[in-house]
Amino acid sequence: MFAELTKPDERTLRFTSMGLSLGGLLHEDDALAFQRSQIAGAVLTDAVPADLRASFERLRDQHSLGVVDYEQFTVVADAAVGLYEPALRARFVEFYHGRVIPFTDDEARPQPLTSANYDDIAKHLRRRRLRLPAGSGAPRRFAGMLTDLLAWAREHELLRGQRARQGEQVVVKMRNHLAHSRPHHIHTPVEATLELRDLAEFINQLWGVATPDGRCYPAPVRRETLAVGWNPTTGVQEFTRAENLTADEDPTTRWILYRGVPDGYEAERFDSRYVTTRVPTQYLWGPDSAADAVAWLATHQPTGDEIDPVDGLYLLRHHGNRLYLPQTPEVFAATPVEQQAGRWHLLRADVGNDAFACVRARVTPNETHNSCRCPVERLAQGTWNAVHAKLRHLQPALVPHLPADVRAPSPMAWPRAVEIPT
Repeated sequence: MFAELTKPDERTLRFTSMGLSLGGLLHEDDALAFQRSQIAGAVLTDAVPADLRASFERLRDQHSLGVVDYEQFTVVADAAVGLYEPALRARFVEFYHGRVIPFTDDEARPQPLTSANYDDIAKHLRRRRLRLPAGSGAPRRFAGMLTDLLAWAREHELLRGQRARQGEQVVVKMRNHLAHSRPHHIHTPVEATLELRDLAEFINQLWGVATPDGRCYPAPVRRETLAVGWNPTTGVQEFTRAENLTADEDPTTRWILYRGVPDGYEAERFDSRYVTTRVPTQYLWGPDSAADAVAWLATHQPTGDEIDPVDGLYLLRHHGNRLYLPQTPEVFAATPVEQQAGRWHLLRADVGNDAFACVRARVTPNETHNSCRCPVERLAQGTWNAVHAKLRHLQPALVPHLPADVRAPSPMAWPRAVEIPT
């Protein structure tokens, strides 16, 4: 009978590094190694309280048991959803450790509370209608529920990213669905793995640690000095790191130097004044020959930098029947007077395309976009001067910079504006 408990589950053995196998099975040892490798990076930072880390480690152990019991993956996926609220509660208590929680009542009278136990805080909240400060706005009702804790974490910038914000609302719906007698269901190893990874990113972010290459709360990415070149005669395009350029390259090839994330596909769409890549680029020099590029590099010796891939500020111009691609704050602030006409939009988004899609939907006639669910935060709209004033408030140290008007000539180049039907 004991042997039956250790017999590998055939369903799990079909999940391989190459995808779902319909014709063969992994050996049980290989299946265990593969499943463990999928969650190897889902580890919590040491700053997370020990009891919360223990709960998370229990889920990791259960994930491995899926090799002998496929339904353990469902247990793990569902339990992971249920761990978001305990994580937020723990962070709330730690955030106010040794400090007074600045509650107020509906009449704005202070109702301070000090406690190192969230259960005590929750009991207090059930007895009283209390509010917490919400930035520059009026105090927000705080009942201590999951939605309240998420809003609180956002208010204190413990969480980041606009796409992640939407994901957090999905977590609320999933948690509520599970809490109200969800019918029997089955999750795959893939779903359980993603739930564990996402949960690890969420908890680590609460304690100030972003995830390298994370899909929810990614760490800052490295931008390097890159080069994209094209031959006007042959039409051949090349992409490389700037350090690989040599003075004896074909002198007819024109080269641009810029700071960006290495990606040959995105290099084809380089535009010095508009955001056409997932992570904004920064124009440095060009176009000219490789020999001149090498000389410029030797003189200026540009270095790489890091940029946060989420919560970027993007500005879009809607003028007449044309909507222009997003621009970075530096380029927008340097807009020539003759190009300032029209209605401008300032949004916070993880990707420029998200901002563009939202504004395009809003300005397109007969398109219902009143209940906007785009992964963006709309910050301002109006004249150039009005939007510029809001931008200056958000970025007081902003330095305007209008780069040379340069694009990589490629079939992949995007039009800088689209026509909006009237």
